[in-house]
Amino acid sequence: MNAVCPHCTESDRTVSVPHALTDTGDPLPATEHGLLLPPPPPPPVRATAERSRPAMGLYIAAAVVTALWLKNLAGDLSDLQDASPAYRLGYLLGPLFLSVPLAVAGLVVQLSTRRRRVMAGEDGAAKQLAVWERRHRVWQAAWLCRRCRVAFFPMGAISPGFPASPPIAVAQLPMWVTATAEREFGVPEPAARKSATAEPAAPH
Repeated sequence: MNAVCPHCTESDRTVSVPHALTDTGDPLPATEHGLLLPPPPPPPVRATAERSRPAMGLYIAAAVVTALWLKNLAGDLSDLQDASPAYRLGYLLGPLFLSVPLAVAGLVVQLSTRRRRVMAGEDGAAKQLAVWERRHRVWQAAWLCRRCRVAFFPMGAISPGFPASPPIAVAQLPMWVTATAEREFGVPEPAARKSATAEPAAPH
């Protein structure tokens, strides 16, 4: 049984949006077809961590010191001819005693925080997937009236007690899907926050 269009109050030309997209007997116009497509899924996420910002700062500082050192080496060193060996050694190699520790410190920071950054990346990916699943669930419940060229949601289409929507312009459907998913299902919490606020298991 088809849903009744809230604009023309008829059901003979209504069809679910997923079916309308695949109906080869009555194809949609190209522009309308693009507007009715499902929410795009999040891109696949590799189990890698983002770079540590503190580590990147240390790497950059080491690179700047090294660049200045190389610039000095490429310049005129005639003034060092009369200097003592210790002074010449300090002038020529001194910056390395700063740039090398900076680079090593950056590596230590990068490695020591990797596990936490991997967990944060995975948590963000899981949240994106949950958001997409909720939007896709709303999108699947949408209907299209081929006569009025409007989308709509019948009563109870998304959840029990969900009110029937007014006619929705096809161009507004993506925004309507996003807003309805957040209103009906909320915004997923990060897994780390859930685990931190979860009640402890009862002792056996």
